[in-house]
Amino acid sequence: MMMGEAARRKAEIEALKTRNVLWLASLSPVEQFIANAAQRAYDGIVLGLGMTEGCYHLAFFLHEYLRLQHGIELDVIVGWVNDGQWDGATSHAWLEYEGKKIDISLHRTSHPDAQPAGDLVVLDHVIRKGAVTYQYWVVLPERARRALEQMEEDSPELSALIRKKADEHQRMVEFSKSPNGAAEYLSQAPSEGSYAALLRRM
Repeated sequence: MMMGEAARRKAEIEALKTRNVLWLASLSPVEQFIANAAQRAYDGIVLGLGMTEGCYHLAFFLHEYLRLQHGIELDVIVGWVNDGQWDGATSHAWLEYEGKKIDISLHRTSHPDAQPAGDLVVLDHVIRKGAVTYQYWVVLPERARRALEQMEEDSPELSALIRKKADEHQRMVEFSKSPNGAAEYLSQAPSEGSYAALLRRM
């Protein structure tokens, strides 16, 4: 039974590798470069540093890396995600290239029971499946807004946290919309999270 399970898992991994190779070959040269850069960032920064909850940092860094090193422009999107386990939403950042999503931060979370790992997504392609598939929104849906408001009413402790996160979300939106916002954000990072430090991980 255990051998059968191991064989099934091995076959799944091989099928996934084949699917990813075929997908990569179908991309344009620029998209292939973006995909490879995203994978290197995931391997070198997320896995290499054990990074979790780094969505803003990863989005702004990868944006600057592709722009400064290779002249490729991507959009930083600061929006909201939901894992399907509640009605509210969590602030989140990802990248888009010609409308295709790149999100290398949700596949690894520090508290998987409370925040399950999501898919590793590159140019709308799922490189690795997560425990759940998140919904993404640029604008907070009314249902989610009402859920967060209800949480604030029900719990003074959560209310303070929700307000703090809302303020942080707004600051990240402003960084994302500013022409030099990514560079400004990274300039405020501690030395180990600076652009130069993360660049050495690529």
